[in-house]
Amino acid sequence: MRISRLFLEGNYQANQTLSLPKEQAHYVLTVLRLKNGFIIEAFNGQGLLAKGKLIATSRRSADFHIESVQQTHTESPINTVLVQGISKGDRMDYSIQKAVELGVTAIQPVFTERCDVKLQDSKLEKRQAQWQAIVINACEQSGRTVVPKVLPIQTYQAWLTEQSENENTVFGLVLDPYANDSLKTVTQPALTTPIHLLVGPEGGLTDNEVSMAKDAGLTPVQLGPRVLRTETSGPAILAILQTLWGDFAPNKP
Repeated sequence: MRISRLFLEGNYQANQTLSLPKEQAHYVLTVLRLKNGFIIEAFNGQGLLAKGKLIATSRRSADFHIESVQQTHTESPINTVLVQGISKGDRMDYSIQKAVELGVTAIQPVFTERCDVKLQDSKLEKRQAQWQAIVINACEQSGRTVVPKVLPIQTYQAWLTEQSENENTVFGLVLDPYANDSLKTVTQPALTTPIHLLVGPEGGLTDNEVSMAKDAGLTPVQLGPRVLRTETSGPAILAILQTLWGDFAPNKP
């Protein structure tokens, strides 16, 4: 039987009892309808996985009694940062969810020229928090115990400037359906090198934005003869890189 998993921050120790936050208690008691004594798992976002029992302390509150703790190894051997042009509706949510399932290390949302989403300063942190919640839910579902971070929203120009000021050489790929190169011609970087994956919003990146990315050191690549939607592009290139260099690579360390 599948064991329910929760994100619960803390430094776990065996025989420790932690109080579940209100939202987590509601989820296990009301949504999942778990009973007192059920076995559940919790992860702290830093690689620790705890297994123990649910202790219902009332109809709306519960504790988690830890029986065992272990360090897990479910992270990808490659370090990938999805630089995603902000898209409308649930497209952005889908991109983030699937990127987490496919092992992304971090997510950088950016405003690009063709971005139709307008967010005032007061709403930026709220939207970032919503995306971070999607990341946590995807970790709960997929078995990850390290939670990728959704980085503060930036403009495209600000992100490029940040890369150009980086002391280390930036390695990145910009998805462009009209690029001459494919992933077959790209040389794998060192495993410790972050791989920035730049994906445009609906309508893609402009020619000028692609040119600016090239000047910043990114390599334009196309994923085949068909043009992919924005919500498909990020998960697609992550799956390909996991096959070439990551989880499913023949020479995986």
